[in-house]
Amino acid sequence: MLDSKQVKSMLSTNDIVKLCCHLQEDDTVLYDAQGHPIFCTSICHHGDSYKLYYYPETGMFHCYTCSDSFDIFGLVQKFKEIEFKDAFKFVVDFFDLRGFDTGENDDENLTDDWNIFQLMKDYETPINNYEENIPIPENLLEYFYPLAAPVEWQKDGITPEVMRTFGIRVDSALSHIIIPHRNVDGKLIGIRRRSYNPIEVEAGKKYMPVIVQGDIYRHSLGTNLYGLYENKHIIHDTQKVLVAESEKSVLQLASMYGTNQCWAVATCGSSFTQPQMNLLLNLGVSEIILGFDHEFTGGKGSPDAEEYEKKLLKIVSPLLPYVNVSVIMDYEGLTNYKDSPTDCGRDIFEQLYHQRVRLYTYDEHGKKTRKK
Repeated sequence: MLDSKQVKSMLSTNDIVKLCCHLQEDDTVLYDAQGHPIFCTSICHHGDSYKLYYYPETGMFHCYTCSDSFDIFGLVQKFKEIEFKDAFKFVVDFFDLRGFDTGENDDENLTDDWNIFQLMKDYETPINNYEENIPIPENLLEYFYPLAAPVEWQKDGITPEVMRTFGIRVDSALSHIIIPHRNVDGKLIGIRRRSYNPIEVEAGKKYMPVIVQGDIYRHSLGTNLYGLYENKHIIHDTQKVLVAESEKSVLQLASMYGTNQCWAVATCGSSFTQPQMNLLLNLGVSEIILGFDHEFTGGKGSPDAEEYEKKLLKIVSPLLPYVNVSVIMDYEGLTNYKDSPTDCGRDIFEQLYHQRVRLYTYDEHGKKTRKK
């Protein structure tokens, strides 16, 4: 008898599109820059936006509104509000796959198969659990001292002009630097603060969302890139982008080359999510340069350097089929432990940049290849 894995292996992307169009009663399908189909969320939760993505490489859907992931059977379950075995029967009947069946469906086997998928779904959900960022009022920024140039960041090589361009403010009473976060369209979606209060820093609260009149203005960092709105035109024109961890790195690069020549963004953490990757791929970049913090103490070939290489490779591997990828690795100890590539000035950054490690994929003959 057929099981769910066999059924999914028999379905092409065109088949998935056909079924989704049937469910949404509309032949409209959008596609992202990588060719992933995007459907109306009416199939998922009766919404009206096109934020339900299908990823053929994994056979999974992800809704960027309700932050849920599921396969084709899970989609049918949600849409029709039925059990897994009924969703399985619907898909088999829709594509007339009964001829491939070797016997009657066995409810126990179907349940076992669902349990396996559920375990996988539970494992993946924290990775893909992204919230949609809703714009917040601009006048919230008026609670903070306007367009300041805190001396702490000037010491880190960030110019007052750059801080004004990015709207940096301060809360001097709490020793906080205020960092507005905007989406790719320039809408204010969150406000973070960088604390210089030693007690907060020691407690691991260096970067936190701000609180205004009891409300916490956090946003989903994994669906946005700091600096993308301000730098998207130069990134599009140069077709390259430096992906750093912190907002400070973006401001440092802008201070090195000027606000109209800054090609950096920040993930605001040590992860680099699929939604963030999609934001860059949609700009048509040809090279993504990962410039994360220096988190190993040995030189090239040392155990901790190799462990960090594996970590970074895991982060960027989803990009390799689509775009050239390079990684900045400080094997010579030009920066200190935990420093970003931009922390020690333009000369050191350019040396690290020109020594970056280029990653390759392999063609059918086993030869190294890079994207044109």
